[in-house]
Amino acid sequence: MSPDPKVDCAQAAIIALAGQEFFVPFLALRQARIVVPGLLKLMPRLNAIQTRIGHGEALAVALLERDDVELMIDVVHAGLTRAYPEMSRDDVLDLEAGFSELIAALAVIARQTGLFAATEGAAPGE
Repeated sequence: MSPDPKVDCAQAAIIALAGQEFFVPFLALRQARIVVPGLLKLMPRLNAIQTRIGHGEALAVALLERDDVELMIDVVHAGLTRAYPEMSRDDVLDLEAGFSELIAALAVIARQTGLFAATEGAAPGE
């Protein structure tokens, strides 16, 4: 899928999902109205999971509930629609992407809202 030629992707961040790279430029309000509330809701859960993984609990990801996963997909989909307005939620659902890719994509999308400052060496969700 090619990015919308009307959107400047020259300075866009790139995420990788299912072996494909996608541009994520700074988000417009159209995307931010979905992305920001979604990220704010997900952050406590993702931070708790990261903490538990840091303490050696390999199954900490089991804390994710179906609604959390659905919200993660909604946030990633909204983040991608800035550069790929024709991309449907079903297109995202059909990507053979793992949870680690999904979580990494959330971190990039969070930075592209302009609300969350990037910090060196921070893990996704921090």
